Amino acid sequence: MVALARRLLVPLTLATAVALVVAWFPLSTLLSQRHQIATVSRQISTLERDAQRVTAERREISSTAAETELARAEYQLVKPGERLIQILNGGPGTSPIGTGDPGDQPLASPAAANGLLPATPTTPNRGAATRPGFWSRVVRTLEFWR
Repeated sequence: MVALARRLLVPLTLATAVALVVAWFPLSTLLSQRHQIATVSRQISTLERDAQRVTAERREISSTAAETELARAEYQLVKPGERLIQILNGGPGTSPIGTGDPGDQPLASPAAANGLLPATPTTPNRGAATRPGFWSRVVRTLEFWR
């Protein structure tokens, strides 16, 4: 029996040590960290591609020709000695040329203001007490306060 115990002592000790290492080994933590590292690596590569794209756009925009074109298109600026000519609408048969100026937009139609006006306008009952004159005009002018 002692010989059998001595033979099994080493394998049992080895099996117990392996079981303890496996039980304490943080496999799930390592796998989740590996997944997080992969996700962050993908985000970094996406950011690097975006940075390269922005750098290329910056190089395109920073050229003198692009700056001149932007100044002409967006701000209607001209070089010294040149004149800015705006062509206005010639009438109903011509197509409008947009300059980008909000002042060139047509006025808003009052009929388009659906939600701003009440469905039925209310007028106060004035009866015979109201006489045409200065105070009645003042009251009619200030009706919107009611």
